[in-house]
Amino acid sequence: MSLIITIGRQFGSGGHDVGEKIAEYFNIPFYDKELVEMAAQKSNISKEALKEVDERATNSFLYSLASGNYSMRGINAPIYYEMPINDKLFIAQAEVIKEVAKKGSCVIVGRCADYVLENENVDLLNVFIYGSVDYRAKRVMEALDLTQSKARDKVIKTDKQRRTYYDYYTSRDWGVMSNYDICINAEKFGIEGAANLIISTAKHKIK
Repeated sequence: MSLIITIGRQFGSGGHDVGEKIAEYFNIPFYDKELVEMAAQKSNISKEALKEVDERATNSFLYSLASGNYSMRGINAPIYYEMPINDKLFIAQAEVIKEVAKKGSCVIVGRCADYVLENENVDLLNVFIYGSVDYRAKRVMEALDLTQSKARDKVIKTDKQRRTYYDYYTSRDWGVMSNYDICINAEKFGIEGAANLIISTAKHKIK
């Protein structure tokens, strides 16, 4: 039995590291930034251009109102070529996510994967990793060599971008407990502990 583990995460909470440990334990593929490169190949748009808009919703609000709910129509839809690059990336990533999920078990970080896969007839374990702003700012300070003030600002700003992205493309509320199977406070459990909790749950689910 295959299982797709999706990980939503607050910035600086360690969701990427948790996902890597889970994938390593089960010896299954891990996808995070790799999805941008795969989407670039699929859409024939440069990966540098796509990295600039990764997990950011379009700024073209008026265009969105005029176009309606087009975001899941796919790369081959005529309207695709008129879309803002943010939407092109979302659609290309969604198609890539569906493709890798059909191949078997894997771990996917971010990119609304829980929403993209909910009707794809695959077994899902949807996880959200969070922590206090102070905890996450400290991790970001160390990882990016930033001052406390700049790290805190980056945490708050990136969370806002991710919330807007998720809410925009899914019409759900990012980080709300009812959208996920497990929500884990990495500040309380640590990266290793959070990974172990998810591994234990995944083992139970695939029995």
